[in-house]
Amino acid sequence: MEVTDDVDAAFATLTTTTLVVLVAVWFISATVAAMIAEHRGRSIAAFFFVTFFFLGPLGPGFALIAPREFRGRPVPAGSNDVRPVAEGRRRFTCPRCGAANDVPDAETAYDCWQCAEHRAIRPV
Repeated sequence: MEVTDDVDAAFATLTTTTLVVLVAVWFISATVAAMIAEHRGRSIAAFFFVTFFFLGPLGPGFALIAPREFRGRPVPAGSNDVRPVAEGRRRFTCPRCGAANDVPDAETAYDCWQCAEHRAIRPV
């Protein structure tokens, strides 16, 4: 019976160690996913708990491919310009270079700040 007791004790130790390592890896993954989500404007708590309870090490990958948000609204892919438009102005995207131009509401034309393209617009 001594051999069986030793084997049982070894398996109990191995199982406990494996469980502790598994929980630690999932906790670290959840923390990393929450930090990525915070950087991308997503819910920190949601990504932490979903990763910790369901996704595990896959959670940071899902946080990386989740679309960005700014003030609860999705940011279009490739858009780095998330600043608000000043009051009394409108934002136009230059069709030639893609730069964002903030133009006063009363203006009927603007010159793109990046490529100097002259564009006519309708006043408000």
